[in-house]
Amino acid sequence: MSTAPLAAFFLLSGLAGLGVFLADRMFRDRGLAFLRSYALHLAFWSGHALVMVMQYILGAEFLPRDSWAPLGYVMGPVILLLAAVSMTFLIVFAFQAAGGRAPRPVLSVSIALWSALALYFVLGSGGAPVPLYSMAFLALKAATVLGSMGYLVVRAGRCATRAERRALRLVAGAYVAGFLAFQLSVAAVIPIRLLPGHDYLLAVVQIAYPLPALAALALYARRRAGALRAGPAEPDLPGRLEAMGITPRESEIVTLVMRGYSNKEIGAELFISLDTVKKHLSSIYQKARVKNRLQLGLLGRRPPAGP
Repeated sequence: MSTAPLAAFFLLSGLAGLGVFLADRMFRDRGLAFLRSYALHLAFWSGHALVMVMQYILGAEFLPRDSWAPLGYVMGPVILLLAAVSMTFLIVFAFQAAGGRAPRPVLSVSIALWSALALYFVLGSGGAPVPLYSMAFLALKAATVLGSMGYLVVRAGRCATRAERRALRLVAGAYVAGFLAFQLSVAAVIPIRLLPGHDYLLAVVQIAYPLPALAALALYARRRAGALRAGPAEPDLPGRLEAMGITPRESEIVTLVMRGYSNKEIGAELFISLDTVKKHLSSIYQKARVKNRLQLGLLGRRPPAGP
C-alpha cells in the first residue's frame, strides 16, 4: 500500500487551508462582509473537493472494488451538501460585493434546486442514472457561477469610481476563467488526464481555481474601502473624535482606515506593530460605538448621532 495518496491528501488539505486562511485574514483586516462570505465559499468548496479525493483514495487504496458503489452512496450526499452550501455562499458574496443583499427569493430558488437534486440522488439510493445526475449537477453549478459573476459584471457599472468598477470586473473574470479551466480539464478538453497522477492534479485545479479571484478581491477590497473617501467628510470630524475620547494616535488610525489602509499597511505607515494596531482599533470601535472598520470609515460621512 503506497503512502503517496495520503501525502497528496495532506498537501491538498494544506492548499485548501491556505486559501481559506488568506480569505479570512483579508476579512479581519478589511472588515468587509463580502470577504467573509467568500472565505466561507472557499471553505465549503475545498471541503467538497477534499471529500471527493478521500473517496477516491479509499476506493483505490483501502477498499475492494465491490465496495465502491456503497461508498458512493454514502459520500455522494456529503459531496452534494458541501457543494450546495458553497454555491449558496457564492450567491451571497456576489450580492454583498455589489453593495447589496441577496434577495430571499434568489436564495430560496437555489436551495430548492439543490434540495431537489439531493432528493433525486437519495430516492434513487445513489442508483440514479449517472449521466443525468452529472449533467444536472454541472448545470446547477455552472448556472450559479455564471449567474453570480454575471451579476457582478452588470453591477460593476454602479460602482463609485472607475478603479472600483475595473477591480470588481477583474474579480468576476478571474473566477469565471478558473471555473472554466477546471471544467474543461474534467471534460478532457485541457488534457490533464494524459499526465501521471491526473486525479490529484485535477483536485489541485479544483481547489485552487477560486484563488486568483481572491487575489483580485484584495485589490477590489482596497478600492471599495477607498471609496469611503468619495463623500465629503464632516468638517467637525476631528472635534467629534476628540469628544468621543479618541486620542491623537487613534485619530491617525481612523484617518488611515478612511483611506482604505489595511491593518498591516497602517502599522507600516505609523511604525507600530500589527498587535498595537489591533489594540488601537479595538479601543476606537468601543469609543466610537461601531462594530467594524466599514462603519468606522462611514463615520466621517454621516451627521453626529444624537445624545
